[in-house]
Amino acid sequence: MDVFDRFLVGDTGTIEWNFDNTHFIQRLKKYRITRDYIVDTILYEEPLRYDTSGHNEYEVVFKAPANKEYKEIRVIFACQGNTINLLTVIPEGKTNRQKNKYADDDYKKLEKKRLQAYSKRKKLY
Repeated sequence: MDVFDRFLVGDTGTIEWNFDNTHFIQRLKKYRITRDYIVDTILYEEPLRYDTSGHNEYEVVFKAPANKEYKEIRVIFACQGNTINLLTVIPEGKTNRQKNKYADDDYKKLEKKRLQAYSKRKKLY
């Protein structure tokens, strides 16, 4: 059983956590989320859902703080050995990439062309 499986089971006491990633800390400041909230949420609350993001990387979705306009936050975990590194935190549904994740390919192509045309017009003025 690897370290992420132990996290899902609830065995968080034996896992080495790394909350000191500089990119992670910058994202916390950008979105005005406290480090204490993230630590308490990860250690004591069940994730809403999770998905694999790459080799030994997992996207874990938790409930957002009550004072935020978004309902969920996505935390990216990198697992290696007995350590879980927190890479970044993303408010769910804030970026265009997240909004278009399950969209039709034709819609994605049309949206990309529209945004490119908009950026060209913006450069001219």
